[in-house]
Amino acid sequence: MLLNRVEKAMMNNPVREAVQRQYEMRKLRSMGGRVEGARCLEIGCGRGVGVEIVLDSFGAEHVDGIDLDPDMITRARLRLARRGAQVSLWVGSATQIDAGDEVYDAVFDFGIIHHIPEWRDALREVHRVLRPGGRFFAEEVFAKFILHPVWRRVLVHPLEDRFDRATFEHALEDAGFRLLASDELLGEFGFFVAERV
Repeated sequence: MLLNRVEKAMMNNPVREAVQRQYEMRKLRSMGGRVEGARCLEIGCGRGVGVEIVLDSFGAEHVDGIDLDPDMITRARLRLARRGAQVSLWVGSATQIDAGDEVYDAVFDFGIIHHIPEWRDALREVHRVLRPGGRFFAEEVFAKFILHPVWRRVLVHPLEDRFDRATFEHALEDAGFRLLASDELLGEFGFFVAERV
């Protein structure tokens, strides 16, 4: 599901970038460690901030980034042009990742899966493209936030089959992951690191 104008503006500003760099990255890294020299994928890469974080703060050697929105891929290409061969970007869906089986050491989700109506399909795809022992790092938004009357007025999210921490944990296990760590903030946001078994 593409972002509406309000959410696109919320995702493309210095405040969002600061939260991603100063809080989300540190939280996920403390839970799952670095991925030195790894080949990684970011689903829903937006304008490329997450790709930079995976390279610079997690130690990846190469990052592929996909996003449904061609405009966001254009922005990411401009932002990441100096990274050269370290980065590959394309328009794509997290429920049908254009990559072979078991090709990534780690996959990153900085708040994308909650935008996907068939979000369990995305978890299965992430599992498919990860190598055995590969890690999935996810920061996600829970139903409590999505279904709040204020946010329902300004943001567009799928409203059916939304998840909380326990539901997301069970879905990870059902998709073939072993949960390594999870945490939440205010019951509205969750952080997960899982390993492909």
